[in-house]
Amino acid sequence: MNPLWLTPAHADQIVAHAQTEVPREACGLIIGTPDFHAVEIVPIPNAAADPDHSYRMDERVLAAALTDADARGCSLIGIYHSHPNGDPLPSPDDIALAFYPDTAYVIVGMKPPQPRLAAWHIRYGQVEPISLHIDRTPPNLRAEQTTAQKVAIVVAALLAFSALILLSLSLLPPAPMIPR
Repeated sequence: MNPLWLTPAHADQIVAHAQTEVPREACGLIIGTPDFHAVEIVPIPNAAADPDHSYRMDERVLAAALTDADARGCSLIGIYHSHPNGDPLPSPDDIALAFYPDTAYVIVGMKPPQPRLAAWHIRYGQVEPISLHIDRTPPNLRAEQTTAQKVAIVVAALLAFSALILLSLSLLPPAPMIPR
């Protein structure tokens, strides 16, 4: 999964929303482009029965936000919520209630000394961290090659070239007979 790219303003907006909701869990959407570039943060009211320990997005506001994003050519790339007294790690409930398998889950851990953000890919009970890129410039998606990878590429190219030369020579017609 690509890194989730938030601008510093987006990250600040998510943290500010979490701070205003303490001791309740804040929740909302990250709307963006298919390459996981956030373009908008949409706070959603927490309609959970116990909002101090869980979150459930208000269905009407959620549906309206998703419809609006779709109408603008954007899509849901992330869901965020806060842990008012905890770390930015998915709880068992977070994992069990992750119903969007191709979406990043961002958690704001409000445990002192300062809020921390972490992104997770939660798919059918499996949890993997996602790189969270917070910057004005896009993340570098090209991975640098190791020395071993570079050597392997050069060796493979030389072998392929040698095989091509041998094949070409084997396909040449026999040399003509020279009269004596």
